[in-house]
Amino acid sequence: MKFKGPLTEAVLLKRYFRFLVDVALKNKHKRTIYCPNLGPLINCDVLGSRVWYSSTSRVHGYLDVLEIVEVNGGWLVSIHPEHTKFLVMEGVHQGLVPELRDFRFLHAPISPSFGNGIELLLKENGEQCFLHIEQVIFGDDRGEGYFPEIAGNNMLSLKELISLKEAGHRAVLFYCVQHTGIGCVRPADVIDPLYGKMVRDAARMGVEILAYRVNISFREITLESRIPVLLSEDIAYR
Repeated sequence: MKFKGPLTEAVLLKRYFRFLVDVALKNKHKRTIYCPNLGPLINCDVLGSRVWYSSTSRVHGYLDVLEIVEVNGGWLVSIHPEHTKFLVMEGVHQGLVPELRDFRFLHAPISPSFGNGIELLLKENGEQCFLHIEQVIFGDDRGEGYFPEIAGNNMLSLKELISLKEAGHRAVLFYCVQHTGIGCVRPADVIDPLYGKMVRDAARMGVEILAYRVNISFREITLESRIPVLLSEDIAYR
């Protein structure tokens, strides 16, 4: 996924109302830009962090959109949630996900019973796979990523994947890790223990759980490599 234009570097001054941030440009001028991610942005909204924003389209009346945040002294995080699905779709089409090779996306709605972000993948021979994509941007200084950032928001899609697997379909939960410093993904049990339990139950029932990290530059973002999903409860987030 290529950015439509050059990104501008700035320094984060303040985030407020979740959807606005104040930044300082290199010429010391202050600018208010739109933040497309309304989540908590844990570790991604630290005062003084370097950020990069795009100026390619007007969103909610703001010309500039926050795209990338630098965390932990050098790792880059793509915070824009609308890029997530496109990055996975592009990676699958380009054959970058061996587990889903030769599938294509069916963009039309599947049926009224399949909502909550469930995608249908098809092969030319009619083989099908149901997929749900989640963005992971919450990481710690040990290189571990966690999902979710908010309790209670991600259960319906996971329940649907379990139901689809029980009905005999192939079902995949796909974590798109948009943080270059994350080397593995864990359920965020401290934030949402019920989600963690359901993910482990889903894995035991045969739902496939994949995590792929992206490569981030200031010109493009691409799906890069698979990383482990660790489901043991031995190490909790701290």
